[in-house]
Amino acid sequence: MPSEVENICCKEIQKVVKRMKQVPDPLTCMIQHPGFEVNCLNPYTLQNIYNIYRADYGPVRRRTEEERYRYLAYRSFVSWCWGYLGWNVRVVIPSCVVHRIRQEYPDPTGQFVGFRPPLD
Repeated sequence: MPSEVENICCKEIQKVVKRMKQVPDPLTCMIQHPGFEVNCLNPYTLQNIYNIYRADYGPVRRRTEEERYRYLAYRSFVSWCWGYLGWNVRVVIPSCVVHRIRQEYPDPTGQFVGFRPPLD
């Protein structure tokens, strides 16, 4: 990951570890969780998440479908592990999760925004 703050393992984040412990067999990485693909990568799930998002906040201002799905996948992961965070509260997503989402919904130019801390 490009910045120090983004370079974090899923096993270093307690909320993610708690989610990983839900399955009977130990996981070595969050992306192995059976719920990860269903909640964060499935395009039909992301379409539904988009409908909910649009009803609450209006349309997602993203140019391409991949960009929109990537954004919604990040939001879905955060919601799945942390729940509702509130306005302008942000958390760092583990780099393995970010890489997997970017692999599924790539940017053709390879330009990604990365983590942005909340504005004061």
